Amino acid sequence: MNDYMRIFAGVKPKLALELSAFNGSAKMFRTRFRDADDSATKLYSAALIRDIRMKLLNIPADTVRPKTIPPILDARMAKGGVGKTTITGNVASCMALSGYKVLLIDGDPQSSLTGLFGINWLDADITHIGELMRRASKGEPVHPDKAIWPVYGGGMLDIIPSDITMADDTWLMGTMNREQAFVRLIAAELEFFSRYDVIIIDSAPGSSLLATTFMVASKMLLTVVSPEGQAIAALDVLASNVQEINGAFKDANLDVHIVVNQYNQSKKPHNTALAKLIAKYPGKINDTIVRDFVGFLRETDPDHIESNGPVLEKEPNSVGARDIIELTKSLIKHYDIRLAGTTLAGTEVAQ
Repeated sequence: MNDYMRIFAGVKPKLALELSAFNGSAKMFRTRFRDADDSATKLYSAALIRDIRMKLLNIPADTVRPKTIPPILDARMAKGGVGKTTITGNVASCMALSGYKVLLIDGDPQSSLTGLFGINWLDADITHIGELMRRASKGEPVHPDKAIWPVYGGGMLDIIPSDITMADDTWLMGTMNREQAFVRLIAAELEFFSRYDVIIIDSAPGSSLLATTFMVASKMLLTVVSPEGQAIAALDVLASNVQEINGAFKDANLDVHIVVNQYNQSKKPHNTALAKLIAKYPGKINDTIVRDFVGFLRETDPDHIESNGPVLEKEPNSVGARDIIELTKSLIKHYDIRLAGTTLAGTEVAQ
């Protein structure tokens, strides 16, 4: 594990109340979950919100998640520019701040997700997921715990970052059952991966062997699409790729769950494209349509990488943050993500 730790104290009580699924009033929440001598506005970290949810649900604090593969959300699209990394990073942040332990994997050599969380991959000593897969395939010691960078404390949000060297996946060419390389890595290091409630991958656009290994390990792709013609055409290409994988592997039953992003209802082409998507992919589109919000462009600053962060941290009261929160709630239910592997996701908590 690296010494890196981002400076993010947490969210304010109003948001913490919502993310913890507490059903009482704001006053009740502050009274119950604030130190007696804390007269100032308390900030609630991801780890504290997890503790609160565990108490509310009567889950013992020392509960250890079963050694099983957690749900895998592979964010995948056949073209770039649709905001896939933005959705991935923000959903991961929101899940962690809702009390779930999240492992983020940057599966794109462009390293946009890595940069979103303030890691300068040009200078950092990074061990990316491709290298971990290579080690596992060669029977070498893997040490995934040394590859993670802790975004939020307490193991609430860790990231395995990437850099440009991950683009070299030629080692996969000579690997037996190469499409199963990521599956084998998880199996070999199950004790490590099972500590998380969910694994979220930001996969590279286009086609690559590495991206295929992530798809094979997933049950349902998290597919981000913008409401415009080229993106819809790319979605059709991805759907064809999914069919190929299902045909090549007898146990595969891969499907897609579509998130529409960058939507502007005042643009007629967006409304036309959205109608086409709904008609062409019935039942596969998330009910939350993420609106085009300029705040997503303010998440990163190339001149001050250390200040980068998702919109939920930077602008928690914005429409962008609201869309992310609603989207995250639905994904927790859709992918059946469970707190410490015990309680069904999205459970409402009574006072």
